[in-house]
Parts: sequence; C-alpha cells; structure tokens
Amino acid sequence: MTGEPGRLSRPGRDGYLIQAVVKALDVLFAFREPPHEHSLADLARITGLGKNQCFRCIKTLEAYGLVRLGDHGRYVLTPMLLSLAVLAAEERSLIRVAQPILDRLAMETGETVHLIALVDGMAVVIDRRDGPAGLRLATPLGARSPLHAGAVPKAMLAFLPEAEQNRVLDMLPFLPRYTERTVLDPQQLRAELAEIRRRGYAISDEDIEPGARGVGAPIFDARGRVVAGVSAGGPSLRIPPERLEHLGELVKLAARDISRQLGYAGAVGATAGMP
Repeated sequence: MTGEPGRLSRPGRDGYLIQAVVKALDVLFAFREPPHEHSLADLARITGLGKNQCFRCIKTLEAYGLVRLGDHGRYVLTPMLLSLAVLAAEERSLIRVAQPILDRLAMETGETVHLIALVDGMAVVIDRRDGPAGLRLATPLGARSPLHAGAVPKAMLAFLPEAEQNRVLDMLPFLPRYTERTVLDPQQLRAELAEIRRRGYAISDEDIEPGARGVGAPIFDARGRVVAGVSAGGPSLRIPPERLEHLGELVKLAARDISRQLGYAGAVGATAGMP
C-alpha cells in the first residue's frame, strides 16, 4: 500500500524525489483515512511502511508541530496544517491586491515599503518595494519578528483583541531589546498602543533598528480582523520627526485601500478591528 495516501512513494519515477521526505508525506496523508486519528500500528498498516520507519516519520512531523499524540495513544493532526492552508490562500490574495498600492506608496514616499502579515502571533514580511531614494533599509522577505517593536508589528498589536494584546504584554520581559529605544515596560507599551489606535498608525523611531524610522498601519479583512500591515521607512537622517505625520497619513491611506480590496468596509481608527 506504500504510496496510496499521497500517491508519492513511487521509487524511480522522479530522480529528484527524496524518499525520506516522501515517506513522511505518506504518513501525513494517511490522516485522510477515517477516523483521522491513528496509532503507530494504524499508520504502518495504511502506508505499508515498517513500524520503525513510521515511528521516525511521525516523530519528525511531531517535531515540526504538524501532528501530536492525542488521547488513547493515537496521533492527530494539529491546527498548524489549517493555518498553513489558510495562509497559502490568504497571502496570495493579500499580495495580489496589494501590489499596485505598494507601488504607489513607494513612489509617493520615496522610501522602502513592506507588506507584513500576521502569522501565528508573529509579524512576517511577505512583500517589499524599494523606493527610488538611494539609501534604503530593507527587511528580507520571510523575516519574522514579535509584535512589541517596529511600525507594523505595533500597528497590528494595537488592533488585536485585548486578550491577545495581553499575551504579548505579559511576554515583554522575555522579548528582545533591539535597541535602547525598544519598549519593554508593559504600561509604557500599553499607552503607546492606545495612541496608535487613536491616530491609526504606529511610529518606529529607532526601536527596532538603530538609525531607522518608519510608520506602519494595520490591514483588516472582511470580518474586521487585523491580518497584516503596511509600512514605509528609511534612514533617520532622511526621515526627521516632523515628516512622520505626513508619511503616516500616506501609509494609513494605503492600508485602508488594501483593506477595502479584502472586503473591509470600516475605517481605521479607535474602534477598527476591535471587539
């Protein structure tokens, strides 16, 4: 029966296949079989793999958080698979609708523009535009960071439900201090989040990278949930404090336009995205 669940284990069919990965995927696809929770013996029977091979595969999947050992000694899939599936669809849609708006924002500001998604409580860079200005500050695609520092991370945090905000605030003593301006005091950050909600965008003033300033605004989906954010930023020498308000309005407008493309009908402000 090897190869049935995912129809992948066909040695010799493709010289580029890594058979260890194929076997692990066979084990993963075995969970399509009812009752969708299986013992090690069940998985060996479904896949046709030996128990030792099956055990190594399941432990690898478990280490990556794709499966876990449930009740009665049976393995079950975790929500991570669902989040990956949703992310695949939502990120493609988000990147696609944001493209012309990111282009416009980069030209309007002359600065580097980032599109950042909220994924499992982390800020993940999913797209970027380099502005026409010579000196740029760019974060690599795929970079992940917590939500307590940086323009878009703080903008997203400000519009999360209170319980989710509190989880981040409770972790502050254990989160990284990127620069001497990184806020790790819960009351100080809570006050900053209130100000972000009031004006609709966040300011990063060298709190995540020395010599860098920027602004970020949240992006909402059709249900009013914050799902991403957009930022514009660059070297502090080129972005004096008096320029931040103008950049903030441009970024807030870009975030509003992207949100509308995702079906959001509200306004970015003190109540946007809040329960």
